[in-house]
Amino acid sequence: MTQLRTTLASTLHVIGGESLLRLANVGGAVLIGRLYGVSTLGLCATILAVATIAERLADNGLETTGIAEISQQPKLLNEFATALYIDKLALSSIAAAILFSIALIVGLSPFHWSIALLFCLRTFLYSFSRLHAGFLKAIRQTNQIARIQSLHFVLLLLGLLAAYAARLPLLSLLLMLVAAQSVEFLLSLLALRRFGARATSVRSSFCWHLFCRSSMVGAVYSLSTVMLRGDVLVLSLLASTAVVGAFAAANSALVMVYVVAWLFNGILLSDLGRLSSDQNSFDAHFRRCLVALLFLSLPSSALAALLAPEVIQVTFGNSFASAVLPAAIMMLAVPFILANAAFLARSIARDAVQTSFAIYCGAALLSLVLNFLLGRVYGAAGVATSIVLREAAMTFAFVRFRESPTARLQSGTSRHSEASPRSEESPFPFDTENVKGNF
Repeated sequence: MTQLRTTLASTLHVIGGESLLRLANVGGAVLIGRLYGVSTLGLCATILAVATIAERLADNGLETTGIAEISQQPKLLNEFATALYIDKLALSSIAAAILFSIALIVGLSPFHWSIALLFCLRTFLYSFSRLHAGFLKAIRQTNQIARIQSLHFVLLLLGLLAAYAARLPLLSLLLMLVAAQSVEFLLSLLALRRFGARATSVRSSFCWHLFCRSSMVGAVYSLSTVMLRGDVLVLSLLASTAVVGAFAAANSALVMVYVVAWLFNGILLSDLGRLSSDQNSFDAHFRRCLVALLFLSLPSSALAALLAPEVIQVTFGNSFASAVLPAAIMMLAVPFILANAAFLARSIARDAVQTSFAIYCGAALLSLVLNFLLGRVYGAAGVATSIVLREAAMTFAFVRFRESPTARLQSGTSRHSEASPRSEESPFPFDTENVKGNF
């Protein structure tokens, strides 16, 4: 129970700060919809979807790998952090080049170029801030994340209020959002330095091994993002920007749920990583967390579905009445989303990512088919139904195809047979003394 209380406390620290930011981002979506129209909101949602998919591909699971490995070997914080940062910079540069090429092929107007540039800049700053937060989670400094994100929230709130009061142009609003994200990036970097993180020289082979090790996890998270943002992209192919804007309004709350699920996944992964050498403690802690998660999410999901009509109309206005039904349907997916995040953390901690990858591949294909079939007939409500079916199918698959107790025990025993990271069963099959050197 002590471990459960620690997990819940860390989760509240992280979710508290991130929830404030998500609320501010929802406020930004509301402001864009009210000041600039539903079509503009649809355009911004489409650009953000593309930028987010590129960012997730560039992350390649590095953040999650950092949490898993540093939580088990905190003395190697500098080596892991430096190598992960090098990998992140390289992959982000490639992603930025691809986004630039796409923009050239599409032939964006100068105004759309400006919007895309600011959204991409903010998205990648957020990605690096998430990497910093992952390191802080691994060394159990989640209270620092909450403080930094609370300040970020205040800056966002002030910017949104200024934009609303002065009826500022869209580009001015986006510039303020980028500035606020830059503050979080810098403060989280300074927090890491305060707790002893320093850049150090590492071998290129170490960076390569980290890249390879994180790729499977990265593929799972990329598929998750493709599914989340693909809902918007598929609908944009089937309907007008006004319909996409209404769907984006309905989807804004669900995006926040996905963020909370991802945050919980990181905290649970950090705790399970420390318990992975003790089969009984590992399973007991996971079961307690899963029960607590379902106990909280099931009634909350039902209540949110009932309140969705009033919340949408009060928040976005009568022009977004078509978002009411999709919003109510989406809320039914909340327990499945949170449960899937817990199952994913469990599989990563047990080195069973291949099973999760297979489940996510099947879910991505199912989501694509359902989005086209239901979206073509029922529009935004059809895509919302597709989300619920996709997440429910994933939960069923995680329960049905979980690894056997014997396999899990063998995995935990072999991986942690020795405390020394130089063991042949260590997460990295080479001497940690060789980590240092010239890159």
